[in-house]
This record gives sequence, C-alpha cells and structure tokens, in this order.
Amino acid sequence: MSKKRILNPTIVRERLEEDGIIFGLEGDDAKAFCLDKWDASFDTTSNWAMGHEDIIVYSETTADDYEVWVCTDNHNGNININEDVYYYQANEDFMERALETLRYGGSVWIDSYMAEDMEYDICDAFTMAYEDEYEGLFDNMKDELLNTEYDEWEKPEDE
Repeated sequence: MSKKRILNPTIVRERLEEDGIIFGLEGDDAKAFCLDKWDASFDTTSNWAMGHEDIIVYSETTADDYEVWVCTDNHNGNININEDVYYYQANEDFMERALETLRYGGSVWIDSYMAEDMEYDICDAFTMAYEDEYEGLFDNMKDELLNTEYDEWEKPEDE
C-alpha cells in the first residue's frame, strides 16, 4: 500500500510561485498583475480621456462655483445626475465602479489631478482585487493538485 500524499497551503503557494503568482502583492505590483490578467487599461496620467474608455472619472465646476465629481460611462456629456454626479469625492465608490469594469477587460480613465488624491484608494482597491484573484488561483491550484498528484488536504489550524 502506498503512502498518502498530503497537500498543504505551503505546497500550493510554492506551485503558484513557480507560475509567477506571488502571495501578498500590494499596490502597483497588484495593479500590474490584475490589469495584465484582465487585459484591461487603467489611465491616471493622461490629461484627457481619449473617448474610448468604458468609465471616466473627473471633476467639474457648477455654475455657482461648487466642485462636483463625475464617474460615468458617457463621453458625450449626457451624464445621469442621479447616478454619475457626486457632491463629495467618493474615491471608494469610483474605484468599485472602475474595478467592475476592469475585471471584464474594460478601460478606465481617471483625471490625473484626482488620481493624486486617490492614490491610497487606488492602491488599496488593487491590493484587495489581487487578494481575490489570488484566492481563486489558490483554490484552482489546490483542486488541480488534489486531482492529479495528492491524495488529501491538510486543513490548516486557522481554517
């Protein structure tokens, strides 16, 4: 009778690293990984949107000199006041909407002036998105290894 081969999280992480998938990427590294995996475009450096983006985020000044923030999918200026215009700079909401678009290979442009203020929120959003991607890749690798090379999963103490 052969000895059972036991799979554990360390083995799964090592196999993922062999494929270039690193545990715990953050910030710009997480952003680069996600954009590459999703085949998406995220522009925070251009002065103007090019007109092909799926989501654009920018600020406008009202007739009475108040600043409002816009997150829209409409390049023609026909924004939906109820859904696209914000009285406050809602960075988390902007990034949630951006990530929804990027995950499906979309393109997002954020005004460079706003992106400076959103730096933390952008890094945090991509770090969390990478954690979600990594978790899915981890589970897929675990299943693949259990189906091909290992007999049993060693459940970690904290699981």
